[in-house]
Amino acid sequence: MKAVEIHPHLFIEDLALRYKNILIISDLQLGYEEALESQGILLPRFQLKDIIERLDNIFMTVSVEKVVINGDLKHEFGTITNQEWRDTLRLFDYLLTKVKEIIIIKGNHDLALEPIATKRNIHVVDSYVIDNISILHGHIIPLQLQDIIIIGHEHPAISFPELKTEKYKCFLKGPWQKKTLIVMPSFTPLTIGSDVTRERPLSPFLKHGVQNFHVFVVEDTVRYFGTVGDVSKL
Repeated sequence: MKAVEIHPHLFIEDLALRYKNILIISDLQLGYEEALESQGILLPRFQLKDIIERLDNIFMTVSVEKVVINGDLKHEFGTITNQEWRDTLRLFDYLLTKVKEIIIIKGNHDLALEPIATKRNIHVVDSYVIDNISILHGHIIPLQLQDIIIIGHEHPAISFPELKTEKYKCFLKGPWQKKTLIVMPSFTPLTIGSDVTRERPLSPFLKHGVQNFHVFVVEDTVRYFGTVGDVSKL
């Protein structure tokens, strides 16, 4: 998939973002299959396999030294399930064959993440700053932020009036208090996300709406569709 520049020096690489030698991914929700099974919903456990295949395709085209996981690496809030232990460690071991460093930004689902991360000496932080970019999950707004803000948490997706039954994962880019805000889609294959044309935003960064945010849809390629307001009028 061809990279698309969403902001100067920031490139969309499939469902990830790349800045210099850093790859950013968000909302993997590992262990979600086991959570669904506890609710009586049975499905094959393919999530980790699909995530690694998608990452493999990215690593085939770009060279990076660091991966930043922007929150909600795992699914359960206050516990660590058996599947979360297994899949998270397998993901770490895979990534450490590709990059020199992994940094995990704590999301609202990551309350019990440190016991896994310490098994591979991986840092867990509340946010990460590189140059003029703040990377944080997006469920809370910290006091200090750089000029460019990258968040996950929202799982943005979009539908089109003529295809209301179909949703597509997307990146959003728009203004936030004289800064630039970029919202990443989820990296998990198990859910598409929340339709930003019809559903109320979840992140406090988006409490005033997203009508003026620009939409970059990720499917077989990355396509720009104007603003959310433009799409709603199609």
